[in-house]
Amino acid sequence: MKKIFDAENLDERQQKLLESNIFLGKMLAIGAIFHLILWIYPDTSGIQAKYAEFITVLMNTLGYNFRAESVYVLPGYEITQDCLGWKSIMAYTALVISSAENVRKNIKYILAGIGVIMTANVVRIITTIHLSELGLISFEVIHGFLWKWSLTGIVLISWIYWFSRYRD
Repeated sequence: MKKIFDAENLDERQQKLLESNIFLGKMLAIGAIFHLILWIYPDTSGIQAKYAEFITVLMNTLGYNFRAESVYVLPGYEITQDCLGWKSIMAYTALVISSAENVRKNIKYILAGIGVIMTANVVRIITTIHLSELGLISFEVIHGFLWKWSLTGIVLISWIYWFSRYRD
């Protein structure tokens, strides 16, 4: 029986195309999982409430007098599901899994990247509230543009760093 496809006999261009298609296939599969999560829309209000408490403690450490009530950091900030940073974590994880040949060997890098993203997300929320309270820039500009794009940049920079230094 004649082989239709032999990965070992591909030239460099064909090998790169194969790797690109494998990457895209993995990203599409993970994207399907992501959309399933969005469709299910799990209740994260308990996590959001704990996160609101955590942010309140940090803000009060900076000299504010805020209080947490449910998912709110009062005097007027809501910790929504998107404030948890889960989409950025999912994006980074998807990029690493899709780029790695052996996911097990890269678990520590996935966890390290998640730590970086979670830390950046806390900084994002703290600075958004702080700058809003100072009145320097409107909340919508800080939240909707500066930090949303900055967090995306952090995801991409983290992935590129992993890809160029630690990829198996």
